[in-house]
Amino acid sequence: MVEKFRKGLLYVEWTLAGVFLSIMTLSVFLEVLARYVLHVSLSWPEEVARFSFIWCSLVGASIAMERRKLHDIDLVFEHLPKMMKPFVALLVDFLVLGILSVLLLYGAKLTALVHLQISPAMEIRMSYVYSAIPFASALMLISQAFNTVETFFGLPFFRSGMKTT
Repeated sequence: MVEKFRKGLLYVEWTLAGVFLSIMTLSVFLEVLARYVLHVSLSWPEEVARFSFIWCSLVGASIAMERRKLHDIDLVFEHLPKMMKPFVALLVDFLVLGILSVLLLYGAKLTALVHLQISPAMEIRMSYVYSAIPFASALMLISQAFNTVETFFGLPFFRSGMKTT
């Protein structure tokens, strides 16, 4: 059940990232075509490309979080005793959960703060663009929660079958 949910979430993330990447590519192509072939300058494709890039990047970060492909700094981690590594990994997972929670909270506040601001070229509310922050943070928070549970159940006393009571 959990694995099916995670695969479904990953499918949605990949689809969104693909859509925003396609929109970004097409809008840049349209701008180049209009400027150099038709000798017309359009103001909105550049904004569409920028906003699509923001959404694509943040959704891509959530894909990387789900697949555990974000960068690790393991200089200190590799020198820890083997028995401590799983516990330090769990601590790091909890810290990441905390940071993502803060990002979600303040991303939502920032989105609400800029709701009345209008983009210059397309004249849409900037909250539509800024909502990428809490949206991607929520996706990453879900993925990190699953990753943290996996790390927790990978601790030595769960792997060896020892009882904790």
